[in-house]
Amino acid sequence: MTANNEILIIGPPKSGKTTFLAQLYGRLINRVGKLKLLETPDNIEAIKMAYDRLADGQETEPTPSTDNLEVKIPVRQNDHEFVLHCKDYGGEQVRDLVAQMEYDKTWIERAKKNDRWILFVRPSEIEQRFDLSMKGFAEQEKKKNKTVITGASDQSHFIELIQVILHARETGMKDLIETPRLLIALTCWDELKTNEKPEEVLQHKMPLFYQFIAANWLPEKFKVVGVSAQEFPLQNQENRDKYLDELPENFGYLVMNENPKEKDLTRLIEEVLTL
Repeated sequence: MTANNEILIIGPPKSGKTTFLAQLYGRLINRVGKLKLLETPDNIEAIKMAYDRLADGQETEPTPSTDNLEVKIPVRQNDHEFVLHCKDYGGEQVRDLVAQMEYDKTWIERAKKNDRWILFVRPSEIEQRFDLSMKGFAEQEKKKNKTVITGASDQSHFIELIQVILHARETGMKDLIETPRLLIALTCWDELKTNEKPEEVLQHKMPLFYQFIAANWLPEKFKVVGVSAQEFPLQNQENRDKYLDELPENFGYLVMNENPKEKDLTRLIEEVLTL
């Protein structure tokens, strides 16, 4: 099945979606990267404001929960020209999809019209719980006297999120999924301080979620990459000065199998387009 080039970025609150879009904007405007901007896009004000904050040495602010903007960015990748459709919305909307287990017409349209999905997951924010499938009954006995955490795990929330959006798209899971193509972006990679590959990090941080994806998608139609859109926190003056002096587009990187520190953040788009 041929997939269109429309991309849906899915990200819960604090997953780094706004920072990535700001950095993508900066690279396109300043022509830094393989993806080239053809003309000035519309509805770009919110993303431009986020980029301006980075340029001032400040971290981005979350997109308001009520925002529902479609950003159309005309770009060229090698000899191919197309419009990159990015939906800019508040991350709380993603959280509410799972909490309420329902979606509106906007999400139905997003799910159906976009054949390529980028799911933003921030591993450092994933709550770690005991996993019987990974450690066995003997290890469980040692855990009995420790505090029990109730409620659904973060892994379960991400599984339910994918199931809800697939349902909105009317995509079943009887057969392995070819479309939508799925790129899982492990964000704020610099917080992890690890030499592991992204897929390895996903497997040990979210084993249940990883198994769910691997069991339902064709192996060649999903991929895991690491993303550090900001590269380091802007919580001290030294780091803020770096952004002021060198500009945001000189910071940030991807972690890919063939390159553990790819500086061209626009390649995240290339990765999902080649699935």
